[in-house]
Amino acid sequence: MSENNNNGNSIKEKIIERIKRGEVKMRPKFYFLLKTILVIFAIFFLLFLILFLVSFVCFHLRLIGLWYLPFFHPKFFWFYFKLLPWLLIIFCLLLILLVEILAKRFSFVWRKPIVYSLLVIVFFALIGGLLFEKTGLHPHLFFQTREGKMPLMAPLYQHFGRPPFGELNRGIVEEINEGRFKIRTFGNQLLEVYFSENIPFTEIKEGDSVVVIGKKEDGVINAFDIRKINDSLREFEKRMFRGPKRGFLK
Repeated sequence: MSENNNNGNSIKEKIIERIKRGEVKMRPKFYFLLKTILVIFAIFFLLFLILFLVSFVCFHLRLIGLWYLPFFHPKFFWFYFKLLPWLLIIFCLLLILLVEILAKRFSFVWRKPIVYSLLVIVFFALIGGLLFEKTGLHPHLFFQTREGKMPLMAPLYQHFGRPPFGELNRGIVEEINEGRFKIRTFGNQLLEVYFSENIPFTEIKEGDSVVVIGKKEDGVINAFDIRKINDSLREFEKRMFRGPKRGFLK
């Protein structure tokens, strides 16, 4: 018993001696409280940024039509590999890792295996991002930047909000003839789509939104797949062709 007391006194004396030598600095409680508040604020800010970027990725995939192609279908897998915004996805993963590092400062997080907390953050990002995308914020910001407002956001929407004009095209049907129809795309291009009778797709009419997959040459697409879509970007599409252009998607 006395030996334990001696050890305790010895440790106490060593700590006091280190404090006297300036090797250990005393911090007020306010310092630790402020540090905790800043960490919590940083975590919430990063989570909001993650939700914003994940929702933007969803918006981007709808905008280019990739959202409506089956991921595991061998015919479309290359489209995903080529058109996914990998830079944004990698950045989101880095932000998730940073949130995990900050959250580990709290006992209810570091006591759990890292896999569990990472899965919770990823699940939150995916579900929250999908819900965030439904708010219609990104179409609003898209047009704000397109009209010359919010210049800090413009690079994001100019680069990633710009549909690729290649084998994958989303647009509005403008004219229908036998074996072909015309669509107007987000770049305000009028493309003629030819298709064979063996392509199964829902009957379309003028004004419908469609995603057309096929080789494009000189304004003509020979489609090998056509998908009719009806989503929250329908009004966004219509506004694209009547709002001010300002050369945004030329």
